[in-house]
Amino acid sequence: MTEQSVFVTWQPVLTDHQAYTYEALSQQANTPVVAYVLTMEDSTRHVQGWQDTQVKSIERRLIPEHENFAYCFRKMREHRHNVHLFGSAFQNWKMLYCLMLAIVFRVEFYLVSEPYSPIAQGYFNDGSMTRQKLKAILRPYLYKVYMTLLKRWMSGVFSISTKAVEQYSESGVKKNKLFPFGYFVPSIENRHSIPYSKHERPHSLRIVFVGALIARKGLDLLIEAVARSTAPVILDVYGPGDPSPFAFDEDKICYRGTIPFGTTQKIVSQYDLLVLPSRYDGWGVVVNEALCAGVPVICSDQVGARVLIEKFGAGVVFDSNDSGALEAIISKLGSKPEHLLAMRAATRSAAQAIQPDVAAGYMLAVLRAKPGDKSAVVSPWYPE
Repeated sequence: MTEQSVFVTWQPVLTDHQAYTYEALSQQANTPVVAYVLTMEDSTRHVQGWQDTQVKSIERRLIPEHENFAYCFRKMREHRHNVHLFGSAFQNWKMLYCLMLAIVFRVEFYLVSEPYSPIAQGYFNDGSMTRQKLKAILRPYLYKVYMTLLKRWMSGVFSISTKAVEQYSESGVKKNKLFPFGYFVPSIENRHSIPYSKHERPHSLRIVFVGALIARKGLDLLIEAVARSTAPVILDVYGPGDPSPFAFDEDKICYRGTIPFGTTQKIVSQYDLLVLPSRYDGWGVVVNEALCAGVPVICSDQVGARVLIEKFGAGVVFDSNDSGALEAIISKLGSKPEHLLAMRAATRSAAQAIQPDVAAGYMLAVLRAKPGDKSAVVSPWYPE
């Protein structure tokens, strides 16, 4: 039996990064969203403190471990008249198989995709560099192969970051099929204060870093910049991983452990500035969390969410190839904190624009537009 009037999403795992947007999409379209997932909870992210999605309105159907190919075949056939959205579509062979089924059944389908990483550092840990370097070399060629197979049949790519737009364009996808997108989480109210550091000077610039303690996140660059700064600056670091390789001094630069899941905005709201100096970050949803908390952001030009800073002026984007750029920005803001006022004011409009209901409205407008009109739908988060 064919199921009518549903949106179908295929995911290795459904996280809050996308679940809130799908929930809003369902509400605005008055249409259920059904999520087919390979697992209910990702083990790697669970170690990092992630919990199961907080969105309960999306029906998740677990793809069985055994006879999964036959199961996916049946479900794709059942949903052949529905719109399909693929997240992390190239993560493994099961997802690629489902993509091939979408072509076989001629369904209307879209990718919801970050860019691939162009660097050797791992996504979640600092594993084998040889393996990571090989992956970094092969990714551009693999994506061109993928797009050779898919670009004719897919309706488009909700491209998470300008880098994703560039990479898919270079892989052969026409720009009228590329829809600039992102990750979106809702603002959390009722924030609670946290105690000041016992070492903190009254007028110090309070900086926070939130992220895994791995090379890709660039924490070492931030620590070096803060240590060199002559301005009164305090840096607190939160995140999973081993802190021992980093130069924490428990005075100016402190490691605070991990943040309980779902409380990032409450913690970040007590700081003057969030810094994300990643060597590469497909998006960086902590930027959303900071803006929703009313906190300006400094991030590198290798962070996908930089577009939010550039669009709304709610922070500063620094050149990752300029070794002194981050220190210069921190020193300037530390010695003249009045520069933060305009940035902080800009977070209000940014926060309104990055809510999941806005993302769902844009996605729904694209989905409902005629093929020739889809590219005319303006993304709310990207500079013209």
